[in-house]
Amino acid sequence: MKTCALLTIVVLLSAVVSAEVSVSVYQPDGHTPLGSVEPNLINVYPDIMVGTRLVLVVHSDTPGYWFGGLLLTWNNWVVGNVSARGENSGLPELSYEESVLPAAGTKALVQDCIEPSLVGFELVSWVDAVAGDWFVLDYHAEQIGLCYVGLYDYGFSLDIPIETLLFSHVPSRDFNADTLVNFMDFALLVSRWGQEVPLGSAVRTPFDLDADGYVGFADVALFSEFWLERADCNGPATDPNTPVPLL
Repeated sequence: MKTCALLTIVVLLSAVVSAEVSVSVYQPDGHTPLGSVEPNLINVYPDIMVGTRLVLVVHSDTPGYWFGGLLLTWNNWVVGNVSARGENSGLPELSYEESVLPAAGTKALVQDCIEPSLVGFELVSWVDAVAGDWFVLDYHAEQIGLCYVGLYDYGFSLDIPIETLLFSHVPSRDFNADTLVNFMDFALLVSRWGQEVPLGSAVRTPFDLDADGYVGFADVALFSEFWLERADCNGPATDPNTPVPLL
């Protein structure tokens, strides 16, 4: 069960009907929806590159007080994580005020939540909240793999999310870490054309995108899927098969 500090705030409005809250996922500009894999899988999103930042907006269709959280398991936190905007405002609220939008009310809060099984942020709208966008947070793709982010409504359950977002992270195509997949990255990929890495080897190359041990046409096809896309928190690709130049 949750032990985060914000549970102490649940001292009012036990009879208030919980707001209908959901999460919208946007590309880094904060305006363009990421889109889902298909209409029947609205919370399953297309592959995103390691290094990608997304914007998560928590929205309510109804006004009023609400208490919930945007949380991940610790295992998922290694693959991708959520961050709030700004700094804690100080005692007593310790709220990330840049993540609180005006519609959430005058005393709305975004606070850290760290416990043995889950990590993320707890969210509170206030009694004067109106329907609309309440909170904005950022999602970062850190490693290759799957990452689940749960939206919790504590008026419904402390342990079962009301909505689960599924993100699939694939290797970055932004090889030179200039935040844009373009001809510079394509040139780096082509410069490794025909490079082989034995399957099962501990040594991997970032240019072997399909991990088949060879840099070839399949990798070009995978590269092209992210043409002109952004990745804004990625480091330059380091190829362990390329000798380090002597100084």
